Amino acid sequence: MLKDLETKIQSYIAESDSEMGVAVHHLESDQQIMINADRLYPLASVIKVPILVEAFHQMAEGKLRLDDRWTVTKDLGTVGSGLLPVFDNGLTPTVRDLLTLMIIISDNTATDMLFDRLGVQNVNSRMKTLGLSDIHVPHNLKELFIDMVPGLEKATDHDFLSKYTSKHGVRRDGWAYREDETNNCASPRHMARLFEMIYKGKMLDRKACDEMLEILLKQTLNERLPRFLPHGTKVAHKTGTISGVRDDSGIIYAGENSHVIVSIFALWDSTPTLQDRFLSYERQIQIDSAMGKIALAAYEAFYKE
Repeated sequence: MLKDLETKIQSYIAESDSEMGVAVHHLESDQQIMINADRLYPLASVIKVPILVEAFHQMAEGKLRLDDRWTVTKDLGTVGSGLLPVFDNGLTPTVRDLLTLMIIISDNTATDMLFDRLGVQNVNSRMKTLGLSDIHVPHNLKELFIDMVPGLEKATDHDFLSKYTSKHGVRRDGWAYREDETNNCASPRHMARLFEMIYKGKMLDRKACDEMLEILLKQTLNERLPRFLPHGTKVAHKTGTISGVRDDSGIIYAGENSHVIVSIFALWDSTPTLQDRFLSYERQIQIDSAMGKIALAAYEAFYKE
C-alpha cells in the first residue's frame, strides 16, 4: 500500500512541474513517505504556525493571555493578505483574535504584530528547543516583502503587493528566495513533525494544543490540501504563498481515529507568467491541483470508518 501511495505522489509531483517536497505521516501507524523532505523551502505564510506555537508557549509562561487586547495603528500595517489594515485606526483585537486572523485568513498585519511582540529570536529558539532545527524564521513579513518586491517599501495600500509584483516582478537574487537559515525556511519533514507535536500534545498541555488545533481547523483558504477531499473532511492546516512559492501543511482527519499529516512545499520560476494574469492563475491551479491529489491519495490510503 505504501509503495502504491508513493508512486501516486511521485506522479502528481511530476504533474505539478515544480520542485516539490512532500512529507506524509500517518500518526496511528507511524507509516511515512518522505520525498525531498529534508530540503529547505521558503515558508511564506506557513511561518505563522511557529508563531502560533510560540504564542501559546508564552501564555503557558505567563507572559501574555488570550484575552489581552492590543491596539492596531496604521503604522503597523503589512501589505498582502488580511483585513486589519482596512479597519479604522485604533481597533483593539484580543490576542485570540490576532492568532485567529493570522491563521484562518493569513492576515499579515496580525502576524507581524504577534511576531514582533513575541520576539523573532524567541520563535527561532523555541523551534530549536523542540528539536526542529530545519525551521528558520529570521524575518517578519514586512521585511520579506520589501526584499522580494522592488519599490514595495513605498507602498501605502495593503493591496499593493499583487500590483507591484505584476508591474515590477520579484527580486529572485535577494534573501526572500534563499533555501537556508537567512530566509524563513523549513523542511517538509520538520514542519510535519511540528504538526505531530501539536496533535499529540508533545509540547504543551492538552488544552493548549487543542486550542491551537481549533484555530487551525477554522482555516478558510482551502484550495490546496482540502481541494479534492470529501465534503466535510476536517483539515487543520496552514497555507503559504508568494510568487513562485506555494505551500500547505496540516493534519487530515481521515475518518474515525485516523490522522495523516501532509506537508507540501513547491517552488517554480514564476517570472514568465507575472505579466499574464491568466497564465499565472493557470499555473497556480496546476500546482494546487497536484497538492490536492496528493492529499486525497493520502486520505484514501489511510481512511478508516
